[in-house]
Amino acid sequence: MFRMFLIGSALLLGGCGQEKTSQVSMLHVTPYNLAAPKIGRGQPVLLELGSTSCRSCEDMARTLYRIKKQHPRSAIYFIDIRRERQVAVQYDVRMMPTQVILGGSGKIVYRHIGPSETKELTETLTRFGVLQ
Repeated sequence: MFRMFLIGSALLLGGCGQEKTSQVSMLHVTPYNLAAPKIGRGQPVLLELGSTSCRSCEDMARTLYRIKKQHPRSAIYFIDIRRERQVAVQYDVRMMPTQVILGGSGKIVYRHIGPSETKELTETLTRFGVLQ
């Protein structure tokens, strides 16, 4: 009985089941059919191709959320390629996360595999005209 009390107390004091209030928001998943009409319309687009079940992808989604919050008119989309496998094939994704920048004409102008730091990613998005 005492043992059960100790286990229960440890779980309660350890915060088991409580939400983390300091967790940073993530860029929401966008279905590809909602992002596709923006591609090739003159404005460069970033597609973050990953999955919500991938830790590095989640880290990138948090980084992109912060960038998108500072540049709300920028075309930045997180596509879950585990749900939309045809997108992974279309953009030749070999590893997650993969970032693809499409120029104003819709052609790939930049590809990066793996996570990026905020500063590096911001510089790249600025260089390719994604940030508005």
